[in-house]
Amino acid sequence: YGPVCDNAGGIAEMCELHPSVREKTDALDAAGNTTAAIGKGFAIGSACLVGLALFGAFVTRLNDTGAKVTVDLLDPLTFAGLLVGSMLPYWFSAMTMKSVGKAANEMVIEIKRQFDANPNLLIPNHPDRPDYDRCIKISTDASLREMIAPGALVMFAPIVAGVVFGTKSVTGLLAGGIASGVQMAVSASNTGGAWDNAKKYIGKGGLNDLIARVEPDVVNELGDVKQKKSQIYKAAVTGDTVGDPLKDTSGPALNILMKLMAIISVVFAPLFLAIKDGDGLLGFVVHDKDVAAAHDAVVAATRRLAQVPVASPAGGGELVAMAFGLVVGVGGVLAVQRATAPPRAKAAKPALVCRAAKVEGTPVEPRLLAHTASLA
Repeated sequence: YGPVCDNAGGIAEMCELHPSVREKTDALDAAGNTTAAIGKGFAIGSACLVGLALFGAFVTRLNDTGAKVTVDLLDPLTFAGLLVGSMLPYWFSAMTMKSVGKAANEMVIEIKRQFDANPNLLIPNHPDRPDYDRCIKISTDASLREMIAPGALVMFAPIVAGVVFGTKSVTGLLAGGIASGVQMAVSASNTGGAWDNAKKYIGKGGLNDLIARVEPDVVNELGDVKQKKSQIYKAAVTGDTVGDPLKDTSGPALNILMKLMAIISVVFAPLFLAIKDGDGLLGFVVHDKDVAAAHDAVVAATRRLAQVPVASPAGGGELVAMAFGLVVGVGGVLAVQRATAPPRAKAAKPALVCRAAKVEGTPVEPRLLAHTASLA
């Protein structure tokens, strides 16, 4: 319902129909955003339950092979996997949203190039037609190319965790990914729809009284408020620009993240168990008694914090302290290298390539002119 109403509004605007038609399609589109958010809520809940079922299937498959696997959040490897899994949805969402922005920038540059090459395209009802195929190619190529990295992140995260750190790390990774992914997906769907509807509400004059009071320069001599020239409306447009990929790209894609990570883990469960009986490559470096001692130390520390009397374990705290010191040390080295490294050259990012010098007197960057000339 939502996409159909959205496309209907775009067609009405391109065909230059009466403004009343656009007003009706905007109202329908606002309702469509709400229904889409409700529908996405059901899809997110379904993905959560499927991921939970596959998570249980993963643990069951490990136990069917004879290994006694339990999900213990006090285990250091499980808790570490839980933290990493909780961060994966945010990493994944950032990658997908950045991909949408890069593709949109390429599209704007191409459109600007066509306008510069053939000014007749700006004349209404002129027989010259734009090169639509170039724009479509940019969109389709980016949709395939930019999904390689997020897809690899989702598929290789459980494999790397299982092969290197063992099955305990994978159980924490799946639990963290499901718990964090559900929250991120719900937030993305609702936030994107709310920002889209906020822009429509302001554009229809819902905040004209506030705009007239805060920005009197956008009120003409007749007392009419030109709300689309106000900073409030421009801020709403910025929110909608961020909200569209949030609700249409990152949010729905997180459903795949939750399910794909779990099914990959189920498929590769025998591989994980074949490496040091499920302890991963880390098991060849750290002995079982050291891992058990570290686990006992964590349990003992937790119980001491809860003021439960327990005998102090021997030899476990050292391993935990060494691991914590190693993580802090490596993080410090990387932070120093990042701070002292020379700045990397960034690709040309046009401020808004539609604002050319001949339109509003805004100078066009030389790098942008060179880039558009190379595209031509």
